[in-house]
Amino acid sequence: KLLVGFDRPAFALASASPLDVMAGTRRALLQGVVVALAAASAEAGLPTSCEAAVVGGGWAGVYSAYRLASMGHKVCLFEATERIGGRTYSKTFDVGRPGEQFTLDVGAYRFSPDMHLPGDVILKVLKLPVACYEPSCPDAGTDFVKPFQFNYSAPLVRIVDTSGNPAGYVTAIEGLVGEIRVMGGSVFLDAKLTDVTLLPGGANAGVSLAFGDQGSVTAKMVLLNLPRPALRALPSLRASTPARAQQAQDCIKFDLPGDMFPPGQTMSLGRSLVKAYAFYEDAWWHTKLNRTVGQWPANAFLPTNTSEGIPIGIHFNDGPVHCDAPLKGCRGFLEVFYATAEEHLFEDVPTSWNDPLGVLRAKDDTKHQLQKLHAAVMEATAPLWAAATLEPPRAAPTMLVVGVWSRLGKGYTAPTKVYYSNSQSQPGGPDPLEKACGVKGLTEDEYRSTVLAPILGDARVLVANNDWVAQQTEKLFGDWAEESLLQAERGMRKLGLERPEWLNQTYYEAKVAAYQPLGPVRATELVV
Repeated sequence: KLLVGFDRPAFALASASPLDVMAGTRRALLQGVVVALAAASAEAGLPTSCEAAVVGGGWAGVYSAYRLASMGHKVCLFEATERIGGRTYSKTFDVGRPGEQFTLDVGAYRFSPDMHLPGDVILKVLKLPVACYEPSCPDAGTDFVKPFQFNYSAPLVRIVDTSGNPAGYVTAIEGLVGEIRVMGGSVFLDAKLTDVTLLPGGANAGVSLAFGDQGSVTAKMVLLNLPRPALRALPSLRASTPARAQQAQDCIKFDLPGDMFPPGQTMSLGRSLVKAYAFYEDAWWHTKLNRTVGQWPANAFLPTNTSEGIPIGIHFNDGPVHCDAPLKGCRGFLEVFYATAEEHLFEDVPTSWNDPLGVLRAKDDTKHQLQKLHAAVMEATAPLWAAATLEPPRAAPTMLVVGVWSRLGKGYTAPTKVYYSNSQSQPGGPDPLEKACGVKGLTEDEYRSTVLAPILGDARVLVANNDWVAQQTEKLFGDWAEESLLQAERGMRKLGLERPEWLNQTYYEAKVAAYQPLGPVRATELVV
């Protein structure tokens, strides 16, 4: 069941329509564009100047480059690695039957159409097919188990291929990259930013971007789609940032008030945010338990500890599964962990913090980790086997795929936001934003404005990334790129760009215009 370009309350359902077919083939085309672009960029080297520059190939960076290019600007997009997507990381595996492929998202992966950024980009601009993340298409608010909440009601969805299988969240970002190229923009991979300097002469003088021994690039303005560690590592930009703004940038907090959790329970923050999938040649949750939806335990983000020392939290319908017939001849990936709990088996699979993806195949499993994982999964699900009066399967998974996002500031990081709480149950007492960050009088409005344009509001340098969020812990929800995209759109408004006609007006007024009054335009040469 595919959902294509729908708006609430009536969903437009389609199956194998021409649009579906085009969307299904679009991903392969755009991946080819990205690969060709990487080769071309490496051969050509960096330019000496750009009209507008964007640094960082995550959602906010690619979106900003697309918005500027769509208004006629010559845009350069620079990405430090060989991969577009940032914390959106989709990987396709040739596993299972000959010729079969399974796509996993080890980073961001779903959205609500009410979340018009990125929803309107995916459904209206790129017209990609999507399907409900939960097969019953429940209200997004009920999809979130306590203590978490969600700000939207339209069912959570994910991008799918023409067969209804997950196609990867990065499909949308790759789609925007293709559009940028069509509009004359340039994308440069393996271009790591090392510094940003404001050129003398005032707000219209431009900026200089240093890329180590690759040289420097001048631009009229730059948007930095950078996480906290990368932004703070730019020495000249840091020196130009007022002390109060630096304090806001340095603030990381994750309050966990006691009244958010049942008695005796809390959430372990661990060293990283980890997502893990095990591939089973026999998808027993389908073929034996008939568990094709739901979580185990009830809130899989608070996983079950096992005697193997491996915490397990299962989401039965998250991973892709292929079946010969319903509940028969099935093989596929089972999400066995998605949490911040302290653990080591999953964290140790990637070889470097600089690449969050880790893959362990049976042929390389010299320490028998897959068998240990299987034992932990069977222990965690023992009540299900007992209730079904069935013997648990003995065959271990043949592959483990993980995404490990550091919370220690190393390599690719999980979002390091400011989650504060005014609750009396917060250990140490209420922790309002100004206390949490040690910045007297700091408000969410000031924080939002400061991190967007950190150099006294100078629009030559704008910042947008999922790290730069301050909100009460009690309002924590999975935004899957929305916050960074809102920051990017507020930056576009600051530069004088109006609401794109495809973006929901009510949403724009409430989430963009209300938070970022237009005021005086600093970069007048960028106004169309």
